Amino acid sequence: MRRFLIIPVLLLAPALAFAQSQSQPQAKPQPITCSELPKAEAFVDAKLKPGPNTDKAKQHLAAAKSAKSDSQCAAELKQVDYWAKRSLAADKKPAVKSGS
Repeated sequence: MRRFLIIPVLLLAPALAFAQSQSQPQAKPQPITCSELPKAEAFVDAKLKPGPNTDKAKQHLAAAKSAKSDSQCAAELKQVDYWAKRSLAADKKPAVKSGS
């Protein structure tokens, strides 16, 4: 009889652990600020391979440098982050060879 009581508990344990982990407050990402402009520039120049996503990241980096306000600069740096992530993801994909 005890064996039947243990099985439901064993089946529910992972679900309870998952529910508890989801109830923990998640750390929110810090907003991007203009003070990160030098780091962003160094990253784009050193870590990204040439390509269309890198070109977009560089365009937004130039716009961030010439921004007239902190909010405009931060918005452009957010775009740099977006395009840099896409570029990194593309760089990790294996190259597709065109076959003939």
